[in-house]
Amino acid sequence: MQLSKRLMAIHDLIPQNAILADVGTDHGLLIAKSIESGKVRKAYGLDIAKLPLSQAQKNIAKYDLNDCVELQLRNGLEGFEGDADCFVIAGMGAETIWDIILGYTFDKNDLIIIQSNTKNPWLRQKLSGAGFEIEDELFMFDRTIPTFIIKVSYSQNERILTDQEQIIGPILSRNKDVEYIKHLQQRRDKLQTIKQHDENLSHEFNVIQTYLEGSGAHE
Repeated sequence: MQLSKRLMAIHDLIPQNAILADVGTDHGLLIAKSIESGKVRKAYGLDIAKLPLSQAQKNIAKYDLNDCVELQLRNGLEGFEGDADCFVIAGMGAETIWDIILGYTFDKNDLIIIQSNTKNPWLRQKLSGAGFEIEDELFMFDRTIPTFIIKVSYSQNERILTDQEQIIGPILSRNKDVEYIKHLQQRRDKLQTIKQHDENLSHEFNVIQTYLEGSGAHE
């Protein structure tokens, strides 16, 4: 089965032999692909709306996965009592994702794969300050849309990120990915014209400019 570039990247971050909870499962294809590829042995598909769950049910039946998938109508992770050890929370705003995380008690070493559509620097700081360790980060243009994916584990070790780690990303800042450098250059150029109107934007501009100069990619 075919997944979008974004969902395939999320799939690739799921560990082997995981028990997956896909929050906001939509059509359920991420679950189906993850079981088909042998990464996931059991999965829960959670969604707040009946219509996407109905579509997910059709796809789960189509690929004959009813024995290892349980679909649940839920608002985020409220009331969830499954035995998942890997969680996907993707395609939402940062505040919504953070509210979902705050409303659930994770076990130590649980993994969460997050794809936020907004405020990634803010979310990185929230996660790190609450005991979630950022293990991996990916950046891509998905149909021209800048897309960030963050993989965290619940280490229970609280940490305050530096300005560069928060804005650029602790893993992304080390990887120096060509596509990400291009995005940062575009973001810097945009901030150049509007930063005088907002102190926070001016700070972001300075952090990005300093990083690009240090990476040799400031032109």
